[in-house]
Parts: sequence; structure tokens; C-alpha cells
Amino acid sequence: MTKSVATFNTLDASWLLLMLVTSANAFIAETAEPSLAITALICGSIAFKGRRIMDYFMELNHANSTIQFFMRSYFHVFQALIFLSDLFAEELAQITSL
Repeated sequence: MTKSVATFNTLDASWLLLMLVTSANAFIAETAEPSLAITALICGSIAFKGRRIMDYFMELNHANSTIQFFMRSYFHVFQALIFLSDLFAEELAQITSL
């Protein structure tokens, strides 16, 4: 009978880091005043988390380079769109109002 020894590996460290970043994002979202700096910080952390999930949980760092490019681009483009929608919120509201 072999005895299993619990070890703290890279996957565990990635999960813990993701939980800490998510908790920090929630704290910032609940306490900070809305600003472009906060939006940029949150967008950056979401892009970081997406990359971490792709590399360590989905194991896309070993995938075809085309798949890697499109998946990584998705997270960066999506964050840029969030930032731009906050930057031009007034203009977007005027365009979309009846």
C-alpha cells in the first residue's frame, strides 16, 4: 500500500493566485470610486487571469500556435473593448439613446 503525499504544485499555486486576484478585484469593485485607472487595473487583471487559465488549466501553451494566438487575442481584444466602452461611455449613451 502506497501512501499519497500531498504536494503544492504549479497548478495549486495558479489556482491560489487566481483566487487572490479575483478577491482583490471584488474588493476594488466594491470600494473604489469608478475611474479609468480602476477600469484599466481590472481589465489588466482579467487579461492576466485569462492567460493563466489558458496556460495552466486548459494547457493551451502546448497547443498549435494559431489556436494560442486566437485565444490570447480574444482576452486582449475583449479587455480593450471594455476599457474603450468605459472611456467613451457618454458618447455610447448618446448614440444608443432614443
